[in-house]
Amino acid sequence: MFRFNWMASLIVVIACGAVGCGNSTDYKPAAVVKKANPLPDHDHGEKGPHGGGIVELGKEEYHAEILVDHDSHAVVVYVLGKDAKTAEPVDAQEITVTPEGKTALILKAAPQKGDPDGKASKFELVDNGVVHDLMDAGFVHGDLAIKIGENSFTGHIDYHMGGSDHHDHDDEKKTPDGGEKK
Repeated sequence: MFRFNWMASLIVVIACGAVGCGNSTDYKPAAVVKKANPLPDHDHGEKGPHGGGIVELGKEEYHAEILVDHDSHAVVVYVLGKDAKTAEPVDAQEITVTPEGKTALILKAAPQKGDPDGKASKFELVDNGVVHDLMDAGFVHGDLAIKIGENSFTGHIDYHMGGSDHHDHDDEKKTPDGGEKK
C-alpha cells in the first residue's frame, strides 16, 4: 500500500510538471528583469528646467512642464521641444489642464521674452484659490490638452510638488489677534 501511494504521487507530480512547464520563452531570470529600463530612450528626468513636472505630448514631438507657483498664485505651463529643455513657442492661445475630479482650468498664453509675435511658450492661470487647493493636495494628476497648428495633443499629468508641507497661509487675511479668519 505504501509503495502504491508513493508511485501514484510520483506520477501526479511528473504529470503536473509536464503540463505546467511547457516551453515558455517569456521566462527571464530575476537579474535580467531588475536591469530592464521601463522607459527606453526616455531620458529627460523627473523635473523640467523650471523645476516642474514634465508631460509628454504626442510621440515626444513636444513636452510641457507644469508647475504651481505659490508666490505668483499661478498655475504655469511651459511648452518645450523634443529635448524637454528648450522653450518651444507655439501658435496656441490657451492650454487646458484638467486635474482628476476637478473642473478644467484654462491657461492663457503669456509670451516670454524672445517668443515671436503671435506665439507663446508660456501659459498661465492666476487664481489664488486654485493654487492653494493644488498646493494643499501636494500634487496634480490629470490631463493637459493643447492644439498646435492643426494637431491636438493630450498628455497625462503626474506632478508631485514634494515639500508642499512648507505651504503656509501667511498671505491670507488675519484677525486683529493674529489668528486666521475662517
